Amino acid sequence: MDKIHWDANPSRKLCEIELFKHKGYKVRVCTKPYGKYSRGAEKALMDMAESMPECKTKDALIEILPGLLPPKVLKLQQAFDTLLTNDHLNRIVMTLAFNGMSSGEIVKIVNGLEGNYNFSFDQMDKFLFRYCNTRPDHGWTIQRQQEHEQFLRESYSLKSIFEFELDNGFGHLPQSEVLINLGIATKVQYMDYLMFEAMNKIRSSMDRLNMEKPLPLENTHSATMKHVHTVRALQLSTAKELSMLLNRFSKTRSDLQKIDEFDQAEFPQLRVHRLSEVGHKPNQKNQLRSSG
Repeated sequence: MDKIHWDANPSRKLCEIELFKHKGYKVRVCTKPYGKYSRGAEKALMDMAESMPECKTKDALIEILPGLLPPKVLKLQQAFDTLLTNDHLNRIVMTLAFNGMSSGEIVKIVNGLEGNYNFSFDQMDKFLFRYCNTRPDHGWTIQRQQEHEQFLRESYSLKSIFEFELDNGFGHLPQSEVLINLGIATKVQYMDYLMFEAMNKIRSSMDRLNMEKPLPLENTHSATMKHVHTVRALQLSTAKELSMLLNRFSKTRSDLQKIDEFDQAEFPQLRVHRLSEVGHKPNQKNQLRSSG
């Protein structure tokens, strides 16, 4: 791949900040026309990439910059980069972003992990804006996504660095399977994956059974026809077993979802009502009535 469209670089917003500085613009939220690299701009981008802390984003930028076409406009927004060098969180965030998950969904998942993370939506949204911008309204179309994936696969060094993201990102796997591979799936999501796999096996088995094919009527007493009828009986039995298996999966998933909802429920505090030391005793009113 010789040239790469600017929007096929998920870290393009980081690069735009550097181009802002190189042009002498004040770094603030605004939009400026661009069109072609000014003198020394490409070197400034490479110097910026090489000065970054060691991380996957740095490796990808160093490889992509020599073939990166200039942007038509520079659009700046503040950003948050705490998640950049934490390998565990970075893998989760980038993989989910490459699968088109929204900032709100990602921050909810990250804050639910062990580690007591407490990122705000604004922090996650700004991090993704700068370092892994996969929003369609910011230019990340299916074409640009495919272009970036192809670039990663064609680079020997980046293919190994981004091996997990390439296998689990870019919409190649069901979301439940991606979450399982990331080690962050809930019980219900894991069950969804098992049900998905079971359904595929059921469809495959039903296709092989070919239940709609009629049985021949001639020579019904021959050994061959007895064998055919035996096979059809086994097919019917298998179909019933597969149907029962799916029903059991469905019930188990429903039960697990109830357990998850119970675990996450916030129970109200029990209020204990105590009698005032000055007030009447429970049976005092009755005693007054009986004495009157």
